[in-house]
Amino acid sequence: MTGDRLLTSLEGASWLPPGGRAEAVLAAPNAPVPTPVGLVRLLVDDESGRLFCVPRTGGRPGVDLPTTAVTDGDTAAALDRLTRAVFGQACETTLVGFIRNTVPEGVVYEWPSPVAHFTVHRPASSGVLPAVDGVWLHPVWDVDQLSERHWWPLVAVDHDAAAAMSDDLLIAWGLWLDGVDRDRDRIVSSATDALVLGLDSPGLRELAGLDHAVDWGDVDSLILQAAVELHLPRPTNELALRAELERHARQILRGQETPGALTVWAYRRVGHEGPRELLALVRLDDEYAMLEEVPGYWEIPDRSEQVRALDEVVRSAAAAIVAGETDLSRFMPGRWRDIPRPAASGDA
Repeated sequence: MTGDRLLTSLEGASWLPPGGRAEAVLAAPNAPVPTPVGLVRLLVDDESGRLFCVPRTGGRPGVDLPTTAVTDGDTAAALDRLTRAVFGQACETTLVGFIRNTVPEGVVYEWPSPVAHFTVHRPASSGVLPAVDGVWLHPVWDVDQLSERHWWPLVAVDHDAAAAMSDDLLIAWGLWLDGVDRDRDRIVSSATDALVLGLDSPGLRELAGLDHAVDWGDVDSLILQAAVELHLPRPTNELALRAELERHARQILRGQETPGALTVWAYRRVGHEGPRELLALVRLDDEYAMLEEVPGYWEIPDRSEQVRALDEVVRSAAAAIVAGETDLSRFMPGRWRDIPRPAASGDA
């Protein structure tokens, strides 16, 4: 799944005027910089995870990420000034995320209103080193010097884990709302795990504290509330299915699962009467089953070669899934292409 992800709502943050609120948002890959922007910051880290920091400006104590203000609404120019000041040369950057401040209309405020963004950017090349004096601090060992900073929620959370956790929530919530799997314990445990990781919202906290006396309708309402608060799409079984599919595909490409794990999942979760665009995965599982279980197939001399060929087809399908391909029909094994599938309920 893709898209910006809310990490946490920073209610009552000290830098906000009365009635204001702030949110820490992890940017989606290749996401554009939001507007308007008040400050841009550079997140420069090394292989050990340490962050490059410089003394704070304005006589304030402590250190901060290298930062500069955006003038005349030109974020690109501000980033160029900042990278040249830090590295001694222009440097391409990618957007890590941002803090979004929202204040009531009419409030006297030094930043754009009612909404202002404070963005954090990482150098696109890991080999670029600062050309100015500063200190390297570790977000775990030096947390006391960093945890009060405006941008802290963006580096305190493992980004890959946050993305995976958002998918966990979408899966549990989608299965619940569509009545596929009304597993209250899964709702509670996924919300609790999300809070431990660093995701946060009022609805998420209530879901983590559910007891068995809560009506299903109230759980439905809390799930929809938390999804809005975390900037997630409305959970559905279809979204849950896609999230599970992408997760298995990524794990195969990383070598964390065998190709057959994806087809077994498809057989159990999709089935022969599931979405047509995913039926190829189910039929690939049938192919594995024929090689493993059908009498006589054990004696085929090239059985291991056939299994390896199937594995390669599934890996190619996994790559297509991660790339965003939704219809996997081109991976259908030849023997099944002209065989009608069983009629599913609702098929025309």
